[in-house]
Amino acid sequence: MLPCDLCHSETEILTNQTYHYLECGLDNVYLEAIETRVCKSCGATTARIPRITHLHNTIALAITLKDTPLSAKEVRFLRKRLNFKLSEWAKLLRVADTTLSKWENGEREIGSQSDSLIRLLYLQIFQEREGKLIDDPISSKLAFIKEMPTNNKLIIIVTPSITYRFAA
Repeated sequence: MLPCDLCHSETEILTNQTYHYLECGLDNVYLEAIETRVCKSCGATTARIPRITHLHNTIALAITLKDTPLSAKEVRFLRKRLNFKLSEWAKLLRVADTTLSKWENGEREIGSQSDSLIRLLYLQIFQEREGKLIDDPISSKLAFIKEMPTNNKLIIIVTPSITYRFAA
């Protein structure tokens, strides 16, 4: 059994857990049906996250297809998933670097047209790099993005074959 990362005490393995996945840089991502290690001494929880690249791709897809406006952290997450520097992404979006920086830091609201462009651009570049099309029709989803966020929680479910899917 692996020791605790913090205090090196004994840990207990728990299966089929819900884990608040803050390590991805987003506050609203929860992994369901995940295996965790919990320290019997200090209570620290560590998740076993297989295929992290696939997980992050699934999170990005869930972000682009959600029906609420993008948050500042989600805009940054999408840019970083594609490994773009802020200046490169700003150029593609046809905005100033300072504008994108303010969007990503929550200092300026992202307009609905820019929100849609970020989603579409992410999906286009992702599909080009992966060489495959995404199954979900984005155009119908963009038309129904709500003005105000309601429940912004993203639930990512781990399937028995260690793949990921998001709950709609």
